[in-house]
Amino acid sequence: MATQKQQTTNYKMYFWCVFFAFLVLLWVWGYLKLSDMYTEYNISNLQEEIDVKKAELASFSDKPGYNKLQYIQEMEKTNLMMPWSDHINAIMAIFGDLLDVDRSDTFNIAFSNFEISLEEIRLDGYVTNLRILYQWANSKKWLIEQFEELDFLNNISIKTYEKSEWELWYNFTLTANVINNGK
Repeated sequence: MATQKQQTTNYKMYFWCVFFAFLVLLWVWGYLKLSDMYTEYNISNLQEEIDVKKAELASFSDKPGYNKLQYIQEMEKTNLMMPWSDHINAIMAIFGDLLDVDRSDTFNIAFSNFEISLEEIRLDGYVTNLRILYQWANSKKWLIEQFEELDFLNNISIKTYEKSEWELWYNFTLTANVINNGK
C-alpha cells in the first residue's frame, strides 16, 4: 500500500502531466488559429487583387477593336503561320512568277482559273500542242521544266488534259505543292 506522501506525489505528477498536455494543446490550438487567420487574410488580399485585374480586363474588352484583335489573333494561330498582309504578298508573288512562265506572243499557252494558297497551286490552261507540256523544240524549255525552275514549287504534275470541242487546243490542269510559304 502506498503512503499518503507517495499518493500526493503521484497526484502532483499526474496533475503536472495533464497540465503540460493542456498547455501543449492550447499552444497548438493558438498556432492553428493564428495560421488560419493569416491564410484568410492572404486569401482576401488575393481576391481583391483578382477583382481589380478582372475589372481591368473588362475595361479592355469594352474598347473598340478589341474583338477584331482577338479574332485576328485566333485566325492567325489556326489558319496561317504569317500575318495576312504577308500572306497576300506571297500569293501575289507566286501569281506573278506563274504568269512569267509564258510571255510569248505565239498564244500557244494560256492559263486560267488560278487557285493559289501557301500550300498548293492549281491552275487550268490550254496548249495548242501537247508537246509544249512535255517537250519544246527550238531550244526552248517545256512547260513542266519551266515550272520546276520555280524554287518554291515541288510535286508538279498535270493530272488531267483533254482535247477541246473544236479540237484547236488541249485543256489541262496543273497542280503543285508550294514549299516555304512561296519564299
